[in-house]
Amino acid sequence: MSTSQETPVLRLPSTPPPPILTLTPKTHTTIEIRPFHIFDARPVARIANNPRIASCMRNTFPYPYTSKDANHWLLIATRSYSDPETKPTKSGKPLLLDYAIIVNGVLVGDIGLKPLWDVESDTFEIGYWLGEEFWGVGIMTAVLKEFIAWVWEQFPTVRRLEAMVFDFNEGSKKVLSRVGFVQEGVKREAVRKGDKIHDMVVFGLLRREWTTQVLSVSGEP
Repeated sequence: MSTSQETPVLRLPSTPPPPILTLTPKTHTTIEIRPFHIFDARPVARIANNPRIASCMRNTFPYPYTSKDANHWLLIATRSYSDPETKPTKSGKPLLLDYAIIVNGVLVGDIGLKPLWDVESDTFEIGYWLGEEFWGVGIMTAVLKEFIAWVWEQFPTVRRLEAMVFDFNEGSKKVLSRVGFVQEGVKREAVRKGDKIHDMVVFGLLRREWTTQVLSVSGEP
């Protein structure tokens, strides 16, 4: 008899899990934000295999983006939960940190949270990407706005969200500005992508700023 411990088998449901958010920003358009499922590997590999997407991401997002890369990512995304001690939740249970963006039943991108620690434990870094064929039609703005509201609700001790954007990524800068992020500064020559050096632009959003924005728009608490 072997005394070595066997690696536990990851058992997932045969169908994708239900969404945490469902949006209808336009007629005939339904956007769902839901946990990833291992069956998402094929669409993730297809849309992520794009040098224009990879150029705006950290080097952990590869190009070419293969099926092996997609499967590796999904194993991480389906197992990465918040820490209940440093990021307590409204429900008292840990929550997944990475989510698929689904438009009319089709996977089109990803949005997720990176916890910061120590003296920055009240902060999440937020990140996202979208398939190129879905750029420029308002999907990410709609998704980001509702996802931010969900984060504030589910993580009551989180006071700050931040996002890091390469200096040339004008589209992402515009999206962040539209939903209330403030450009706070520039980390000069902080990025090396291939043989090129770029600045990293830092955006931040505080819970109290978001509350003020909601009040100014709706007139209601």
